[in-house]
Amino acid sequence: MYLYVYDESVQGQRFERELALIETRLTDLGISGKIARLALFRDAEELIKDEIRRGTQTVVAVGNDQTLRKVMDAVADPSVVIAIIPLGQGNNIAEILGVPQGVAACDVLSARLVEELDLGSVNGMRFLHMVTAEGVQPACTFEGNYTLRPDTRSSLMIRNLAQSADFGAANPTDGKLEFIMKTPRRSWLIKKIEAVTNVPFAHLQIRSDDLITLQVDGEKLEGNDFDIKVLPRQIRIVTGKDRKYV
Repeated sequence: MYLYVYDESVQGQRFERELALIETRLTDLGISGKIARLALFRDAEELIKDEIRRGTQTVVAVGNDQTLRKVMDAVADPSVVIAIIPLGQGNNIAEILGVPQGVAACDVLSARLVEELDLGSVNGMRFLHMVTAEGVQPACTFEGNYTLRPDTRSSLMIRNLAQSADFGAANPTDGKLEFIMKTPRRSWLIKKIEAVTNVPFAHLQIRSDDLITLQVDGEKLEGNDFDIKVLPRQIRIVTGKDRKYV
């Protein structure tokens, strides 16, 4: 059984035609299902959990990365498959997963290439993609025994699922997260350069005297102390053959 969760952002006139094409294609492929339309007055988590209790085995986010996050937060059962049909802006995760925009995503869903991926956790908040912070100078302790503290304010990135870009693709199946810190440096020859530190880890503790704001898959999390760890093989998700991670 399939549950299609329509984000509020795709329920206006702008997407009416494309949603109609998607629904027709899903019917043609024999994978139509119940549609749940999210609105401000509806609790997405309870709605999805209720449908899983009724036997839903695949939950499909129809929208963007934030829609996928709402679905991911609600699906605690690792046997339930998660998928996305991306529409509109803000679909970086879908791109990395190799899922095209709009009606073409229906064929990826039908092919049902399901992979078990790692998740990350920050103080209990799960994430699939990455965590970022700017202008910070915390103490970072890896695996409880090695501490790194930048000597100036730096930018941090903790990656789980990421395409190559400047640092190579992050592997979301290796049981590790990837810590990247960029620290400004000055040189007589080059006005400003950045020193880059790259550390794979399973457990990281971040401590700071100053308040830090983390962006966790686009959601803000503020604090001075963060406990970050990998959750191996915690999500089953539909990917495309053109996925961009390792």
